[in-house]
Amino acid sequence: MDISHARQTKNSHVRQITVGSGTRRLAVALSGDFDQTERLPIVCIAGYHRNMEDYAAFAAKFSEFSSKHWPIARVDLLGRGHASHAPKSEQYSTLDDAEDIAELCKVLGIHRAIFFGQAHGGNVIMALGKSTPTLIAGAILCDAGAIINAQGLVRLRNNLKIVAKIRNKDEAEAALRQIFAADYPSLGSGALDAIAQRTHVWNSKRKRMDTRFDWRLIERLDTITNDDILNANWELFDSLAQVPLFLLRTQNTDLMRADVYQRMLNRRPDALALEIVGEGSPALMEQAEEMGAIAEFVQHTNKNDKRR
Repeated sequence: MDISHARQTKNSHVRQITVGSGTRRLAVALSGDFDQTERLPIVCIAGYHRNMEDYAAFAAKFSEFSSKHWPIARVDLLGRGHASHAPKSEQYSTLDDAEDIAELCKVLGIHRAIFFGQAHGGNVIMALGKSTPTLIAGAILCDAGAIINAQGLVRLRNNLKIVAKIRNKDEAEAALRQIFAADYPSLGSGALDAIAQRTHVWNSKRKRMDTRFDWRLIERLDTITNDDILNANWELFDSLAQVPLFLLRTQNTDLMRADVYQRMLNRRPDALALEIVGEGSPALMEQAEEMGAIAEFVQHTNKNDKRR
């Protein structure tokens, strides 16, 4: 890594990397052995307002299902987690995020990788496939695809706005717990609180939930209604036509409709597919079925890529 482009955050395992004009700083956490050249790194990109903590369990458990010390990079996009915020709201876009990821990989010395994206993170990978196809050796998309479900974005926006108005800690935590219970009906309150704490932290002085994302990301959803039919991006999906592909969908997600998922599978009959039962978005990546399937996909893709 070129340390002239990096600086430590409060979390010693996370670094900020300057990309673009110098006003955009992504954050990355690296695990595994990046010095070896026999394994393709896995680059993990979270959902729209979410951050690298959604991949913490994945990074910790992956070695149980694959070779030890596999190189994994967990990324916070601009405006999320440990990354800086955009100077202007209009600088948040899927295409900008894809350009940032390409430059981040260049700084990290990653010339080719397997990319794992959830929701918006998957759309960033598709945009990357259009702009920088040689960077992608394989793609894992979870709750991400050619058509985003407007109802899912509306629910996300409305729920977050409700939480933002609450000025009592117990009530705010209960509201977040209720929101996530719809996605993870089998989880207890402790586990639901842990998911909520990835993006929300109580500020006792201001008596509100502080967010680990730029609120302007949510404001950008204000124009969307439940009746909207968002533009299909089949061209971007097809940019991965020559790339090994694994399509995941969580059973309880409202960000990707089941019929869209099926259309994607029809378009890519060679792709691996798995539904994660009992979860919504983000997928928790803690169960043996999905972890084992992902590890098998990664190892197979890595082996075939080395033959090129």
